[in-house]
Amino acid sequence: MIREGIRRAFQIVGGRRTWERDVEEEIKLHLALRAEQLMSNGATPDDALREAVRRFGSLSESKARLIDAARHREQRMQRTEYIADLRQDLAFALRTLRRQKAWTVVTVLTLALGVGATTAVFSVVSSLMLHMLPYSGGNRLAFVYQQPTNGNNTGISVTITPSAPVVRAWKSGAHGFEALEGFSSSPMDLKTSGNPVTLDVGRVEPTFPVFAGQQPLAGRMFTAEDIANGGRVVMLGEQLWRSRFGGDRGVIGKAITLDDSLYTVVGVLPSSLAWPLIGSQPRQAWIPLDLREDKAGMMVIGRLRPSVSPEAAARELDSLYARSTGASGGKLAFQATVMPPSRRLPYRDSLVMLTFAVALVLLIACANVAHLLMARSASRHRELAIRAALGAGRGRVFRQLLTESLLLAVGGTAIGVFVGWLGLKALIALRPPSLETLSRAHLDGMTLTIAAGVAIATGVAFGLLGALQSRRQSTNDSLRSGSTRITSGRARARTLLVVSEMALSATLVVGASMLVRSVIKLQRAQLGFEAKGLYALTLQGAKQRYGTPQAKGELLRTVATRLSGAPGVRSVALASTPPGWRSFSVGRLEIEDQPTPPTDATAFIDVNRIGSTFFRSMGMRLVQGTTFTDTTADGHQVIINAGFARKQWGDVSPIGKRLRVAQKEQSRLPWMTVVGVAADASTSGPMAESSAPLLYTPASDADASAILIRTDGSANPLTPVQALVRSIEPLLIPDVSSIEHQIGQSIAAPRFVMLLLTVFTILALSLAAIGLYGVMAYTVAEQTREIGIRVALGATRSRIARAVVVRGVVVAVLGSIVGMATASWGTKLIEHQLYGVARSDAVSFVAAVLVLTAAALAASVIPTRRALAVDPMTAIRAD
Repeated sequence: MIREGIRRAFQIVGGRRTWERDVEEEIKLHLALRAEQLMSNGATPDDALREAVRRFGSLSESKARLIDAARHREQRMQRTEYIADLRQDLAFALRTLRRQKAWTVVTVLTLALGVGATTAVFSVVSSLMLHMLPYSGGNRLAFVYQQPTNGNNTGISVTITPSAPVVRAWKSGAHGFEALEGFSSSPMDLKTSGNPVTLDVGRVEPTFPVFAGQQPLAGRMFTAEDIANGGRVVMLGEQLWRSRFGGDRGVIGKAITLDDSLYTVVGVLPSSLAWPLIGSQPRQAWIPLDLREDKAGMMVIGRLRPSVSPEAAARELDSLYARSTGASGGKLAFQATVMPPSRRLPYRDSLVMLTFAVALVLLIACANVAHLLMARSASRHRELAIRAALGAGRGRVFRQLLTESLLLAVGGTAIGVFVGWLGLKALIALRPPSLETLSRAHLDGMTLTIAAGVAIATGVAFGLLGALQSRRQSTNDSLRSGSTRITSGRARARTLLVVSEMALSATLVVGASMLVRSVIKLQRAQLGFEAKGLYALTLQGAKQRYGTPQAKGELLRTVATRLSGAPGVRSVALASTPPGWRSFSVGRLEIEDQPTPPTDATAFIDVNRIGSTFFRSMGMRLVQGTTFTDTTADGHQVIINAGFARKQWGDVSPIGKRLRVAQKEQSRLPWMTVVGVAADASTSGPMAESSAPLLYTPASDADASAILIRTDGSANPLTPVQALVRSIEPLLIPDVSSIEHQIGQSIAAPRFVMLLLTVFTILALSLAAIGLYGVMAYTVAEQTREIGIRVALGATRSRIARAVVVRGVVVAVLGSIVGMATASWGTKLIEHQLYGVARSDAVSFVAAVLVLTAAALAASVIPTRRALAVDPMTAIRAD
């Protein structure tokens, strides 16, 4: 009766967990025993129950404490059991994988190769595109330029650095930016503490270090007051401070000479203060940028506010520009362009293309691993059936399969990250000089996080795949049969995986074929001039030494005269723009007897001011007319290139025609008469447009900036030219560059990209071939008895071999058909990197089909030999 009363007092709702019921039963037992003890001393049952409850205390509080203790005990037990089960699963998985060493090694290495290639390329993407500048708020950084409203005719994207008045208007009124910083750079000669040396000097505003998240190592930053007082202050870069001044803090407050002017050192900035332009080294010194100088041009970088898009910011800047120029009611000649730093990466398109390529490699690797797991699952269905018959539930089997797949994924990803690190080091070491920015690429936290995500995702996916395969097999059927035959559905799934691998490989093969053919055509391209034996000489420090462009031009003419008589020199010529450079005349190109362009039209016309021996030194020919007959300023003669002549006059001779470039309506330049037509020349490399409009005009002393030297090819003129220049002026620094080497370097980047894509293609094709080999080998193994019966019934070896090979070729052809359709879309990624090869290039598509067919034949060799080696009697007896 007492026990029934206690049970009623602790009546609980059904469905409570077992350990909670145990707590209540324990309390009931304690109260019942206490009540029985009291009853033995003469108390009535009701009095005994009440006294037992009173002595026990608050039932709700005690129950809560006991339940909480039970909960913690249960959680500890669950954790202990989970860890024990996990340890057991890991130990069993390791034993299982260790028994199948070959399969495990192939699976892990397959995944490692895919992850390694992806890690290497994504490290570059993360370092150079996602985190290009080490400034705070990096995802909101943007460069600000101006572009012609009506575009240009150069074939390239031309941007203009805004002037100081424009930047002042932007800084004072732009609300879409948290900050805007102007900056520029120029070489300056340091003539203090040792031999003269040319420095890369950055001109920035006093707020720039704060914008970049840096502060001086020593001293202070220059201020607006320093600029108001003339701006003759300088901050040393850390490298210059340590190498030139021994890291002496006493240099602060002293004066140094830069370009014959005294500057007071006020501080030292760290080397970690990165220059905003991609690929640039830290500046060696820093001086103030004075926005009060209206003629000063500069680049601008800003940090957008979180809620402002680049388009909205550009519209705001255009509005401010219009108000500052008084053109708010008319059409602006230039409009603002706000672009992220990654847009300035010269090989951005190549990097995007390689990213897609390694993504395909990773997909192929994952498909191959999935194929390997399906093959392994087919061979383990009897083992799994026995485990199920012994009482293992589906959840327990799934957990074991998931553990095995996670082990494989983690192992493959760990090795893949190491392979990616090695690949990144090799990629950096093999980079051409034109891709110097690759040296900044490194493994970072984002790359490692993505690699870990790949490991987890692939492990779970592969575990689910194995579990699904095990569920589709009937336990009774598996136990009744000792065979390892696969179902038709499973065979179709494995074949579909291999077809997908072949299709993805076909896409890469087509792209690689196109790039290989493009590079071959680039190497064989006709430049329009003779690069071999041609050198360009420029003089560093000449402008600072002689002060005016005229004085520099006279110096160059003196050097050219002396060089013309040097041994091995066939000819020399002056030019304002040596090969590898471009200079533009901005304005409207007007041609006599043709409609005048609109007043607001803007064009960028290539112009090169040349000496009389330019064409002979360059090895170029005139297709029409003659060289300049009057090189004076009043002659107004011009030579144009053949491409420009064809575009404007077709088959009509342009000799005697007149043209001019007009910057503004009120400042038209004089008409220039065409006296000759020069052959098209790709002076910037074979990838440049050789037929773009180019005007050659006579060079005055003030125009010359380089000397072209044509040698007989017997020796490098570097040493004698340097000696000659220093004999004329010891303070000058001669820079002699080989045009042949420069042209070669212009195609080094496409060649490097082609090499990388070819490596990825070979890797993908090898993985796809391994997958095809696996399908063929397993199919032959499954058909051993059938093949034996066919041989016993009279089938010839050649017929058996033909059936095996045809099966492999059919899979490759199916993959090729799908891959060709994918490749026709994928070639859009490399369209701008092709030279002389169309996106629909039939040769590349046919080559891809042939390569895939060859891979299929190679993958079928070993399975075919196994099929031919089947002994009929042994095969018939085997089951």
